[in-house]
Amino acid sequence: MLPCTRKGRVLAAKVHQRCHSQSILILNCGSTSIKFKVFENHGKHLKNTFEGSVTGLSKLRDVPSHLKIKQSSDVILSENLIGINHSDALNRISDVLSSQIRGTISAIGHRIVHGGTLFRESTIINDHVLKELKAIENLAPLHNPHNIAGIVSSKEMFPTAVQVGVFDTAYHSTIPDYAYSYSLPTSLRLKYRKYGFHGTSHKYVAQKAADFLGKKKINAISFHLGGGCSVTCIKGSKSYDTSMSYTPLAGLSMGTRSGTIDPAIVLKLIRDEGYTPKEVEDLLQDKSGFRGVCGSGDGGTVEEMYKEGNVEAKLAMEMFCYRARLYLGAYTAALNNSVDCIIFTGGIGENSPLTHELICEGVYDLSHDTYDRSRDISDITRDTDAACRVLVVKTNEELAIAQECENLMIL
Repeated sequence: MLPCTRKGRVLAAKVHQRCHSQSILILNCGSTSIKFKVFENHGKHLKNTFEGSVTGLSKLRDVPSHLKIKQSSDVILSENLIGINHSDALNRISDVLSSQIRGTISAIGHRIVHGGTLFRESTIINDHVLKELKAIENLAPLHNPHNIAGIVSSKEMFPTAVQVGVFDTAYHSTIPDYAYSYSLPTSLRLKYRKYGFHGTSHKYVAQKAADFLGKKKINAISFHLGGGCSVTCIKGSKSYDTSMSYTPLAGLSMGTRSGTIDPAIVLKLIRDEGYTPKEVEDLLQDKSGFRGVCGSGDGGTVEEMYKEGNVEAKLAMEMFCYRARLYLGAYTAALNNSVDCIIFTGGIGENSPLTHELICEGVYDLSHDTYDRSRDISDITRDTDAACRVLVVKTNEELAIAQECENLMIL
């Protein structure tokens, strides 16, 4: 196998020879997977040309991984790879893209989960920025180290491309201090605070909703409901408060996460039940939420169990939607009852009319007659004259990251 640096030069040489167009590669490097999309620049329009993923990545050299790449909706490659790590996977992705893309990859956008207080907006990544990212990677130890590894590898493979970091926390940098602070002694209050997550998604769907409503700025309550779930209070198109907090564990119950619980329970588990801190973390991160209550962490499966009359699934759905309703009421009050729209997005938010109904019951009258999953946005408000609209908006975090790359450079 060619060294990464040489491989990047070979790729750059190939694409510059063709130079028919310029593309943006979006990377989302997780602990066991890499997801990516390629967007080709067509003037004011970004077209998704390729996408794919490598799943099953492991430090163990005999564990199989799987690479799948699609062009439009057609699978052009599906293969098993044995004993590869993140760097190997990125090498393989670059090999395939070098033979497929029509032009040069001029920018690479990286989804980075946590930017702390240092990164309040998307940033071009140079050596100094990379050093700062490494210094704060402990803020999200399950995510940021893998995000950073993706940056390091892609800098070697695509040395001429501009590297851009887009932070899940950045959109929430406008939350006021009285909303992000904890009631702790000053030395701790200044160290620990609410950051919020899913910011790229909330920002994207808020803009889509504003365009749909014909408004420059909106007040909205955005529900990003999927494997991870969060609610954001949007005031004047900016984040004003959000349900996730110092970590993505807080707020709503989720697929496998507990959401907010009484912190004294953690102390009791350690002191009285014999749990270690790591066992408590595993319990709250991976064995709670839907999975803890009814045995499945998949929202679609839980909904089917609910419809079949499963008692525990019914409890799980009611707990989930009740907590969401509390945020709906609280954020309506935070916006002084001036709300332009309620937004549902994410895997559950975009595909579950039952969830829409349970959260909005008695507050907003819905009709799914006009609901079309193939559309980017649907208005499901029954009353055509209602001041507050309930919208289902498809999120597209990769496109949002590509747009951030465009905003930072001239393609």
